[in-house]
Amino acid sequence: MNKNVSNMKANKHFSLVLSAVIGATGMQAQDGQFSQYDATAVILNPALTGMYENADFRMNTAVRSQWSSLSSSFVTTAFAYDMSVQKRYGFGTYLNNYNMAGIMNSFQTGVTGAYNVSQGKANHTLSVGVNLGLIYKKINDQQLVWDAQYDQGYFNTDLPSGEIMQKGSRMMPEVSVGIAYRATNSRKRVNPYGNFALFHVTTPDESIYRTAKSDIPIRYMANAGVRIEVVDGTYLIPMGIYMRQGNDQLINAGMLAEVNLMGSMYSVVGGATYRLNDAIVAQVGLKHKSAMYRFSYDINTSPLKAYTNRNGAFEFTVVYYGTHSGRERRMTSSAF
Repeated sequence: MNKNVSNMKANKHFSLVLSAVIGATGMQAQDGQFSQYDATAVILNPALTGMYENADFRMNTAVRSQWSSLSSSFVTTAFAYDMSVQKRYGFGTYLNNYNMAGIMNSFQTGVTGAYNVSQGKANHTLSVGVNLGLIYKKINDQQLVWDAQYDQGYFNTDLPSGEIMQKGSRMMPEVSVGIAYRATNSRKRVNPYGNFALFHVTTPDESIYRTAKSDIPIRYMANAGVRIEVVDGTYLIPMGIYMRQGNDQLINAGMLAEVNLMGSMYSVVGGATYRLNDAIVAQVGLKHKSAMYRFSYDINTSPLKAYTNRNGAFEFTVVYYGTHSGRERRMTSSAF
């Protein structure tokens, strides 16, 4: 069989399978996730909102494109802004969009708040947080293909599908909560941290076609790591995360390293993590003054590699800390 024909059939087969899954009345879709989960703190855990030092506000942005060798890419984008008030309160907002090959789209936005319950105690923070958000999900039925359109070895979208589509969108409110601990003792070379959060605690009904109720399962998240200063200006950061939503789980563990370049305002960042039964994630980045830029690539190790030609995902993130006065401050936060 011709390779191009084979690839086309595989791509169409994948679209057909995806269409069947998201069109099911009992659908329970999963949240889109980032490999560089620590670079989007507000989205990772609402309790991290405003929990940093030596800055008034923080901005995060992330773009992820995966499975580009299929007929269409899955693209996840996010933006978050949060501010620190008197080192005790944090307030923020975020936008998060998950485009699934142009067939289904999930958009989330909301406001977050956190409170440092350990205010006045030096060298660590213990915070609690809450997120009040909205989720908007939509299906683009123009991108769907059906078995009735399969004609002589190909899918012909000009053929009638025989399907009657109902309204393909839904908006729902949601609530998430979290707790976070960070050690921030600059005199110690070892500073651990840990987070726990619950997302979709109200389990909103996400049934787009409204033919049967389908509650979003609660997503449980636990994340921990430690920032180790090996020598002056050189850090190792072993880290891991566990998430579970419904019957699906995610386990990702690995290590990042940060090395200052000869006492300058530049540091290089690099490392790798392994997402169990899914991918090896290689990362590289640059830190300059109050900003960090990171790029990662997912090397697909799951059975899906047979359809993706082993292509994984590209991801780019930017984290920036700033002050309202515009004056730069030396960044020493363990959250950076």
